[in-house]
Amino acid sequence: MKGKVVVGLSGGVDSSVAALLLKEAGYEVVGVSVLLNPEGDYPHSCCSISAIHFARRVAVKLGIPFYSIDYSEGFKRDVVGYFVREYARGRTPNPCLLCNREYKLKALFDFADEIGAYYVATGHYVRKALLGGVQLLRRGPDIRKDQSYFLFRIPREWIPRLLFPVGSMAKEEVRRIALEYGLPTAKRPESQDLCFVYGDYRDFLKERGVVSRPGRLIYRGKVVGYHSGVHNFTVGQRRGLGVALGKRVYVKAIVGGDVILGDYEEVMAEGIEVSSLNWHHLPGGRLKAKVQVRAMARPTEAEVEVEGDRAKVRFMEPVFAPAPGQGAAFYLDDVLLGGGTIEATSL
Repeated sequence: MKGKVVVGLSGGVDSSVAALLLKEAGYEVVGVSVLLNPEGDYPHSCCSISAIHFARRVAVKLGIPFYSIDYSEGFKRDVVGYFVREYARGRTPNPCLLCNREYKLKALFDFADEIGAYYVATGHYVRKALLGGVQLLRRGPDIRKDQSYFLFRIPREWIPRLLFPVGSMAKEEVRRIALEYGLPTAKRPESQDLCFVYGDYRDFLKERGVVSRPGRLIYRGKVVGYHSGVHNFTVGQRRGLGVALGKRVYVKAIVGGDVILGDYEEVMAEGIEVSSLNWHHLPGGRLKAKVQVRAMARPTEAEVEVEGDRAKVRFMEPVFAPAPGQGAAFYLDDVLLGGGTIEATSL
């Protein structure tokens, strides 16, 4: 045996194949599902009741122990609450960053510590790398599936203990293995990033008490219309603005109760200010890095100046609409250095 490993079984094909590969490699595998969202039992939802049922079936198929742990109350309070509060402020949150650090992955590490397991494994498309003798996270080879961005908030102390058995594989290969072994999750659809919202997030916010407070729509210093609440908008948004100006305009900024609109060129940012930094490796106070400002964004070369818990980022070429509240991840080539929260943009 290579050691005991806790595998986070999400009820999806990736984590299922991860558990299979680890068992075949000689690890003592323990499957664990974290229940976070019992109210949102949607077809593409992870961490739901039906997802745990799938995970349990996978564990039976593989002949491994299985446990489910309920963190739903804290998740609803902290992660969903954060999502609602940030939108009410006119910001654009990414709750997955908070969830991985404080709930999904933390629950697996806590459980591993309880049962004396050193390793924790997931089905993330992420690899590991050595930089200056330090273990760090590295992008998956398929940039379309790479999930390293979602892990920049985790403590660096976790990284040596993490295993990513499918991190270097293509999704098609993972599906093929699952079908070949008859895993119950082989044909299950991929989970969506925002697991607790099904449908329009604005309806979700309304149901949770976000009050519509009317405000102004402003374009080039002039009031061109009115809106029902800043939570209905995000920086970079083009559709559903409630105003027709005869050309494409975008949300440039949200200031108090005002939504500021601009042309495409006006929402291209030359830089950002980032707060609440979390570093896996910090090469120095001034560095050149590739900076990714949202989950599906293309990383952009930038100069980064770190000042304590904050950083100023100057892009080598303008970036489309970085949104306050979103995460900014810093990379050296394809190695994840860390990241933080976007607070402001330099247009």
